[in-house]
Amino acid sequence: MLHKNPSLFQDPKIEYPIHDLNLNFDDYIKQSRTIIANNRQDIDNYAKIVIDANTPFEFKPPNKAKQGVLLIHGLLDSPFIMREIGERLCTKGFLARAIMLPGHATVPGALLNTDYTEWVQAVSYGIATLKNLVEKIFIVGFSTGATLALHHALENDGISGVIMIAPAIRINSPFTFTANLPKKICPTWQRAQWLHISEEDDYVKYRSLPFNAIDQVYRLATEIKKMSPEKLAHCPLFLGLSEEDKIVSSAASIDYFKKSKNPLNQMLLYSSKPVQFNDPRIHVKNSTYPDMNILHFCHITLPVSPNNFHYGPKGDYPSASRLEENIKYGAFDKIDIAYHDLLYRLNLSKFQYERLTFNPDFNFLMSNMEEFISKI
Repeated sequence: MLHKNPSLFQDPKIEYPIHDLNLNFDDYIKQSRTIIANNRQDIDNYAKIVIDANTPFEFKPPNKAKQGVLLIHGLLDSPFIMREIGERLCTKGFLARAIMLPGHATVPGALLNTDYTEWVQAVSYGIATLKNLVEKIFIVGFSTGATLALHHALENDGISGVIMIAPAIRINSPFTFTANLPKKICPTWQRAQWLHISEEDDYVKYRSLPFNAIDQVYRLATEIKKMSPEKLAHCPLFLGLSEEDKIVSSAASIDYFKKSKNPLNQMLLYSSKPVQFNDPRIHVKNSTYPDMNILHFCHITLPVSPNNFHYGPKGDYPSASRLEENIKYGAFDKIDIAYHDLLYRLNLSKFQYERLTFNPDFNFLMSNMEEFISKI
């Protein structure tokens, strides 16, 4: 048995409403909502909260929008992670829509057989719903969602700009290309399909990770490597990232940015160390906040505001960063956290270490994104 609730780790074989490009977006939301309600295992007591948080959404400005934005969440995430960005852009006059990537927002097992081409199709559907409604279309993606945004812009004209938050150009592991080997070697052993299995205590994000999901991100990134950044001459890029990111390679993203020569491109790089670039399009911002015990920003930090009701300091997520005096927050992996926890319990350190779950500089990041859009 994989877990006390094994249905979490079985493929529910969901059919997603992404292939009919003429499907009304309201109907897409309704169908996605039904999928979530029928497949979640944790909605007995909190059905509305869980379903609302995971469902694709649309934010309409009071007046007819001339610009639209498609919001794409990352691997293991749900549309929830993009809500605050969408709300902010809506106040600036954007028609903001967020899609749900196949395999997400239901149970981790839904990622066992998902193919990245389904994610690509979901993006195509989202863009198709905006084409006849607005004059300009922008895509904002987080992590794998950022990579999907880039992929769409490389393959299609008609995108005015792409905003990539912590893009998964390359995962921080030299063994990503081997992700599907365990499944091939032991096809009948269920546990071999999972890199790790965790308690699912976050109702807007999976904590368990199947090897197939990693393999699909790798395959998507490989497709992008085959395409020259010069194909983006028509489409400016904005990148927001943390140099200390442990999940994706900031170095790979910086290298890709440098290869794209569009003068309208911008990058906001958060770093705890003083770094300099000859490229005037790259702006470096200090990510250390001593008064909050924040050492640097991690992968999940950037798209989340301090006011987030789930991941913010007062959020309902059990592991939300509470800004406690005896805890240092930043870009830490499980080994970092376990090591410092041991030192703390042995009275060899005054601090425990935890991942930072929100961005204290969220408003500045958004201001930079808005400035980037205004110049296009």
